[in-house]
Amino acid sequence: MTATSPAQYDVIVVGARCAGAPVAMLLAGKGHRVLLLEQAAVPSNMAHSTHLIHPMGLAYLEAWGLLDAIEERATSFVDWSIDLHGAFLHGAPPPFAGMARSAAPRRDILDGELARAAVNAGAELRDNCRVNGLLFEDGRVVGVQAKDGKGQSFSARAGLVIGADGPASIVAKCVGAAEHHVEPPLQSNIWSYWRDVPVDHLHITIREGAGAFAFPSSDGSVLVAANLLHGDFLRSRRRKKAAFHDMLRHIAPELADKLKQGTQVDRFFSGCTRSFVRRSCGPGWALVGDAGMKKDPVTAQGIAGAFASADMLAKAVDRGLGAAKTLHTELAEYERARDAWLLPYYNFTLRLAAFAKPSAEQAAFNHALATDPEGRSQLFGAVSLTFSPDKLMAPGNMRRILTRAALSRQ
Repeated sequence: MTATSPAQYDVIVVGARCAGAPVAMLLAGKGHRVLLLEQAAVPSNMAHSTHLIHPMGLAYLEAWGLLDAIEERATSFVDWSIDLHGAFLHGAPPPFAGMARSAAPRRDILDGELARAAVNAGAELRDNCRVNGLLFEDGRVVGVQAKDGKGQSFSARAGLVIGADGPASIVAKCVGAAEHHVEPPLQSNIWSYWRDVPVDHLHITIREGAGAFAFPSSDGSVLVAANLLHGDFLRSRRRKKAAFHDMLRHIAPELADKLKQGTQVDRFFSGCTRSFVRRSCGPGWALVGDAGMKKDPVTAQGIAGAFASADMLAKAVDRGLGAAKTLHTELAEYERARDAWLLPYYNFTLRLAAFAKPSAEQAAFNHALATDPEGRSQLFGAVSLTFSPDKLMAPGNMRRILTRAALSRQ
């Protein structure tokens, strides 16, 4: 195909990970001609993803026929144990579509399965391919300019270009997608992987200014992480190992002791992010996943949220392709519905990521949650995208939980 006659597709998806690959898979499965572009090799890991998937995410993987392959290598689990400023909560998050398990496959496993599913559905995948610009006609996006793995330039055209290329999205940059609800980095993670560490479910510890978490990952490993406020992380980033172990000994000594029984099997990773919501559609383009909304990872909502948003976007695109006016309306409704659903979780995540000392009222509520199964389930649902944080924190709901806790002590 020459530079003067670029290939024509119905949809070009930029980014082939946990948002882009499902969009490509779903649209190709509907018979649309889809080009899926990924700048990294497929499969490959991501250095800045702790990759916990809530039950909602596993429900999507099951519906897409991918869960068995994921669970062959990733140990799933049900229970959560959370130490919330000294209030101890143990139980399971609410199920979603009958799915109660969580899992944390490393990203080469997850993204590899998703990309294969997209190809099997009929999408054309090109990895090691960097998009460096968009094609415009009369103010509308009509394609992409890119270089393949050999450095050869090419262009491709489509009725819609979807940016699923993460927070630094080239698609968002080229269309000037406006941002709102912007917050600077609040906290940062330092983590690594161990074998032979007795952790069989999710453990979270939250304290003023700090946190820690651990859960089973893939191929027999356990991920263990320390949370530092962003300023503390910046001061410690050249001594990650020492900062990690210092934090664990300080706030989660039992977990620190468990590491002594195991063997570290990978280097220390670290990550932090600003948070933002972007305008996510316009003439000939749309954004999905972290390209359109990036939350602090403290609630681990990114992958499940990406799956659900990808499903929402694919349905909107399938309904709208073929008529520019209809597509514009469908994309606008996708963005509205995404924000209406996710913004309460976005704001809730930001509050948690501050690792602030709880007020006396909040501390009492935390301890009430520990003794109230319904309230605990609501909190776990607010973390796992199945119960509205606004409903959890509504004054009337808080009073009911506090009252039940008081009665249970009588």
